[in-house]
Amino acid sequence: MSSIRGMMKQARPDEEPPTEARRQTPAADPASPPGETRRPLRLPTMTAPEERKPFSTRVKPSLKKVLEAYTQEIREAGFAVTQELVLDVLLRELRENDVLRERVAEVLVKEVTSNP
Repeated sequence: MSSIRGMMKQARPDEEPPTEARRQTPAADPASPPGETRRPLRLPTMTAPEERKPFSTRVKPSLKKVLEAYTQEIREAGFAVTQELVLDVLLRELRENDVLRERVAEVLVKEVTSNP
């Protein structure tokens, strides 16, 4: 029970702790025999979502159109996707996928060395 109280305190840190009048014993499970109480759930602690910060950069208009078209295609399939979420996934994949990291580095080296 204390872990649930801890989670609730994290979710609403400004609220005061419950008074004795508001504290109650756990509700009895209707499927349990009378007099028994339910065992508290073992829930994982909830982590706060990572704060989003503005990311301002210039991109080629042709690549911006690709991003817009890709996002629109997914939205038309019925999924609430934004360009921001697409970029989040791309950056996460770049962080987690070594093959992708190598491919991107290879392309970057070619572009940088061919366009001095």
